[in-house]
Amino acid sequence: MMVKKTDNDNLESKLLLRRYFLDRYHADGPIHVLDCCQGFGVIWNTLRAERQIASYWGLDVKPKKGRLQLSSVRVLEQPGWMQNVVDVDTYGSPWQHWNALRPNISQPTTVFLTVGQVQMNTATEITDALGLGGMKVPRGIKRKLSDLAVSYLLTRGCDLCKIIEAAETTAGTHARYLGVRVEPEF
Repeated sequence: MMVKKTDNDNLESKLLLRRYFLDRYHADGPIHVLDCCQGFGVIWNTLRAERQIASYWGLDVKPKKGRLQLSSVRVLEQPGWMQNVVDVDTYGSPWQHWNALRPNISQPTTVFLTVGQVQMNTATEITDALGLGGMKVPRGIKRKLSDLAVSYLLTRGCDLCKIIEAAETTAGTHARYLGVRVEPEF
């Protein structure tokens, strides 16, 4: 099955989740965004037209004029990034990003994660979280079990940062959209 990869798939669901967290946690202060999988920039172009965004840094591994072509996982692995909103709208698994950013949370931060259902069939993080390691598991079964893995992967390593709130918006059959508010564990 071929899944169309665009920033416009389920755009209203993605925007609804981001608006909720921006209104709840960023209404009284500056918003500094690190958009890890910028694509065409549709989501944050829409939000920048609606809200005052103090700074925006879009990254993507795919080259595009006017964009820094860089692995956002490598950026998140480094301490010292100052953004208070991190958006990981991947077409697959966001767990490398999530694992990279948690040890480097230095302030209250809102994180958006898109968990692609199609990619869950092959994501190593999913099979490891399910305790299935190198086992061959039929796709249909692994996809059903992957919902359990998401909860585990989200909360694993909570000693690195504290989850204040997590929410999920209604999405299509190809992805789950999560918003997570985290604070450093000092």
